[in-house]
Amino acid sequence: MAKRLFRIDTGINGGELVIGTVNAEFVQEFIDKDESDLIDALSNAEHDPEEYDGPEICEDFYSWSEVDDLEHLYGVYADTEWSWVELPAGTKEGTQAAMENEYEGEVFEPLHLHDREAYHEDNDDRKEKYDVVPCMLYHTGEKGGMGCWFVETDGEDFDPNKFCYSTVATNVAEIVDQAWYDKEEIYCDQSWCDTRSKGDWMRVGYFNKDWHDTREQREEDEYMWELYDENIEDARKEEIERSILTK
Repeated sequence: MAKRLFRIDTGINGGELVIGTVNAEFVQEFIDKDESDLIDALSNAEHDPEEYDGPEICEDFYSWSEVDDLEHLYGVYADTEWSWVELPAGTKEGTQAAMENEYEGEVFEPLHLHDREAYHEDNDDRKEKYDVVPCMLYHTGEKGGMGCWFVETDGEDFDPNKFCYSTVATNVAEIVDQAWYDKEEIYCDQSWCDTRSKGDWMRVGYFNKDWHDTREQREEDEYMWELYDENIEDARKEEIERSILTK
């Protein structure tokens, strides 16, 4: 059968978020300051170093987006609306036509497979027992086209039950992280993103690395797909019941 291409879309609110390790002196200096003071200080350190007189942020600091050894996310917020649409025959994945095709999609609620936790605290009281590091979180909120996912089938219909996603929860935002179709990871195509800034958020504190729920840990979890399998089985049973009732 001929290949068929589907596009999965989301809402328009999200942004980029990083969490990274910084010097303890930087955290101590700014943890009790207003958020605006934090953002101004970081902006000076990045763009006008002569105006920045605070502690060293981290070794070889260049940009907030590079302070990301703990997390680096870019995507829509977790409460986004999801929809899918089939693209015209012959449309190629990743092309401008595939990205900008504005056929109205069908709204659906995909399975939320899991939510990874990446929180930090405002003190280092747990450092005697856990691996706690001083950290910085920076999030730039954006609005607009945040990218989409493509699913290609061998002629089959798109099955919303086979699509699922994960999120990452932080102190300032919960952001969509990964997506899968039929247990195969699919990647957000952001080649045609078009957004505008809606504001910045910044925090400093202490990150417990022993409590960090990483991608690697999730992927090694033997129970990762348990909820997905249950969802597929429930959908199969519902389909059988509908077919019986319509006979």
